[in-house]
Amino acid sequence: MSVIEKQEDSLAEGYSSTLFQFDEVVVKGPDAVQFISNFTTADINGLQEHEGCDGFFCDARGWVLEMAILLRSDEGLRIRVARGRGHGLATHLDRYHIREDLTIFQNQEELHSVLLSGGQTKRWLGEFFDVSVPVKVYQQIQEHCGDNPFSTRSNPARLMAVDWVSSQGFLVTVPKECKDILQSSLLESGLQDSTDEMINYLRLQQGWPLGNDIPEKTLPQEVGLNARAISLTKGCYLGQETVARLDALGHVNRRLVVLAVEKGGSMVVGDSVASNDEVVSRVTSVGCLGNQAVSLAMAIVPLKSMQQKSNLTVAGKAANVVSPVLLDTLMT
Repeated sequence: MSVIEKQEDSLAEGYSSTLFQFDEVVVKGPDAVQFISNFTTADINGLQEHEGCDGFFCDARGWVLEMAILLRSDEGLRIRVARGRGHGLATHLDRYHIREDLTIFQNQEELHSVLLSGGQTKRWLGEFFDVSVPVKVYQQIQEHCGDNPFSTRSNPARLMAVDWVSSQGFLVTVPKECKDILQSSLLESGLQDSTDEMINYLRLQQGWPLGNDIPEKTLPQEVGLNARAISLTKGCYLGQETVARLDALGHVNRRLVVLAVEKGGSMVVGDSVASNDEVVSRVTSVGCLGNQAVSLAMAIVPLKSMQQKSNLTVAGKAANVVSPVLLDTLMT
C-alpha cells in the first residue's frame, strides 16, 4: 500500500466550491437528543450546543441508511445528509416516533452551502464570523453582531469547520435567497470557484466519502470512519447488534478505499474494479487532474483482493490501494 503525496500548493491562495450540498432534518424538543441517540452509531449525548459529529443511521440489519453530520442546537439536533436524502431520513425516524416529546421535520427552506479553504479564507470569514477563536471539526461558529447580508430573519448564516478536502476548511451555509450575495462577496475577495474535478481530487486525497460512495447493504465499519462515526460504548441503537458483532470479530470482509490508477484514457463512476481479471467492485467517485501522475478512485474492495500484490485494475488500468490522511488506519 502506498501513500498519496499531498498537493498542498493547490490550497495556498484559497478557493470556494459548491460541491457539498445538504438536506437538513430538524429534531426539536426535550426528548430529541435521546431519541436520535437510539438510531445513530454516534455518541451524541455529550455534544454541547454548537458542536457536531459524524454518524451513521442504520436499519435493523445494521446496513447504513445514511451518513450524516449531527449538530447540537439549543432546541435539539440538526442532521445534515446528502441533498435529496432528507425526506427519507425524516420518514425513517418518524416511523419510530410514538410518545416522545419532540417534532421531526425536514427544513423546507432550501439551504445553499459553500466550502472555503486556503490562505485567504480566514481573512474573508473574519469580516462576518468570529473565526478568531480556536475551532474544531464541526464546531459551529457564530456570526458577528449586526447586519449580515447572508442571513434572513428566520434563517441565519451558519459556519462550521470541516476537514473534507484539507485540514483547514470551512462550510458556509446560507438561505437560498442569499446565494448570489454570498457568491459575489467571495469573488470580490479573490476566492474563486474551484472545479468539481479539483475538489473531488482533494477530497479523495483526504479520503473523505460522500453519500454516493456508500452503496446499499454497506456496514458502518466498511466505510472506514470508525473513530469518527461509531461509538462502541454508548447505549443501544438500531443496528447495534451487527456493529458490535463485527467489532468482536475484529474485521470486516471489505473496505471503502482510495485507489491510485495509472493515467491513460478516461475513468468514470461505475467503472469496474478487478482483481486477477475478476470484477470485485465498482468505482463510486473519481478524481482526475491533468497535472497529477495518477488518477484517484474510491470503491468498496474485498480485503482479500487488497492483500494480493499487483493485481488490481480499474477500467483495465493498473491500480493500487493508497493511504490518505483519514484512511491511515484502514488496514489495521
